[in-house]
Amino acid sequence: MPDIEQGQEEKILKSVPKVEVLEISSETPSKLQRWMSTFERISGLETRGIEHVPIEERQPPRSDDYLRIFLLWFSSSLTGNNLIVGLYGPSFDGLDLSDAAVCAVFGCIVGCAAVGYMSTWGPRSGNRTLIATQYFLGYHLSKLCCLLNILTMLGYGMVNCILGGQILFAVSGGQTAVTVGIAVVAILTWCIATFGMPLFHLYSRYAWIFQMAILCIMIGCAGPFFDTTHYISTDSQPSPSHRLSFFSLCVASAITWSPSSADYFVYFPPSTKRWKMFLAATTGMSLAMTLTTVLGVGLATGVYTNELWQEAALTSPGSLLATSFTSLRGFGGFCAIIFVLGMVSNNIPCTYSAGLNFQMLLGRHDTRIPRPLLTTIEVVIYTVCAILGHQYLDVIMEDFLPLMSYWIVIWLAICLEEEWIFKRGYTYDWSSYNAGRLPKGLAAGFCFLIGCIGAIMGMKQSYFTGPISQALFQCDLGIWFAFGLTVSIYPPLRFVEKRFFGQ
Repeated sequence: MPDIEQGQEEKILKSVPKVEVLEISSETPSKLQRWMSTFERISGLETRGIEHVPIEERQPPRSDDYLRIFLLWFSSSLTGNNLIVGLYGPSFDGLDLSDAAVCAVFGCIVGCAAVGYMSTWGPRSGNRTLIATQYFLGYHLSKLCCLLNILTMLGYGMVNCILGGQILFAVSGGQTAVTVGIAVVAILTWCIATFGMPLFHLYSRYAWIFQMAILCIMIGCAGPFFDTTHYISTDSQPSPSHRLSFFSLCVASAITWSPSSADYFVYFPPSTKRWKMFLAATTGMSLAMTLTTVLGVGLATGVYTNELWQEAALTSPGSLLATSFTSLRGFGGFCAIIFVLGMVSNNIPCTYSAGLNFQMLLGRHDTRIPRPLLTTIEVVIYTVCAILGHQYLDVIMEDFLPLMSYWIVIWLAICLEEEWIFKRGYTYDWSSYNAGRLPKGLAAGFCFLIGCIGAIMGMKQSYFTGPISQALFQCDLGIWFAFGLTVSIYPPLRFVEKRFFGQ
């Protein structure tokens, strides 16, 4: 074979597609790891944490794969916290039923589309969401995102526990303390989240049937009390800023699942078609979230015409949900208890993902601590927080969702531009990583900072109103300023980073 000249060799090397390589250090398994692996084989408990799932260990393609994706998001989103989001349209922004419903539908679809897109990275990479996006953000910025996502998932866990506890308190006529209900939701969540994805997929395949039946019963009981003709605000009709504010809240309530969405599909085969998976995930979540959010809008309009609902709403949001079944008497109480299962369905994925994020945050010690142990610690944390803060659910929901969405839209903007502008045609080695081959994260880190500043300038919360929001529309513009600034600034900064660092 003739020798290749140096110039020809360089030309050939340049023509070879770049491969982003990651390496995971192979440390000797600890005794605890070996014991957990043995227990996994015997009991079916999923002990795998953030380790890459190789192709040979994934499930074979199945005819119902896309139905399972649809049902997972549909089941986990048919939950009471979305009804609470719907209450804010009429109650805080003064919207009537039609205005609030339109904002809820389109806001949920936008947020769910982001979740559907990020879900597709599970089968493609075999890695959890924030592990896969290390290829875009770099190692160190991904650690910050892990910490923020832990706080997001803990917040969701706390909200679900509080709402479930309030419903059980209302159904029992005050005989069962809210803290007891919180503990019930937490224990049920722990049982399923600890055993991992196989049990969760099985649960989500059937749980939606009961949740959907209860929601239909709620529509039949509460629907006649919905006010479809009047604005809640008697002073003036709501302005576009009120509509934008509620639309943004609905986007935020859905998009907060994006940094965890691929976690639940790492066992799906890489042959899973991205566009079909995107449609299945987006459709399933959108249908569930729009149904529950619009139903919450209807409940809010009825509060101002139904004295019994007014009294319940002053007690707690959970009491309002339970009171909507009162026309059914004893059977209504049973329906409200079954409705608590929706809290569990929504709590399982956030509990599961937070345990994984804990592992990512621990760095080189991640594989030595089993995921089920971290999941248990996390359940204890948000259960204690729920018990201490169960009287402040309204405040938590009002301030928590928008605040968590600010960093997520920045992260999402960077991921989108990395894939569609800078990583087109790249081949990834998803099984290992080497931090030296990852992006330095300088452009992403600077844009993250600028995006956060934009969010602060445009935010409008009970504790702070940014100068831009105060001067322009008097509504929350935080996610839009954060996303817009990141999309505009990141490409030129990333080109500069590639020019000087070649990564």
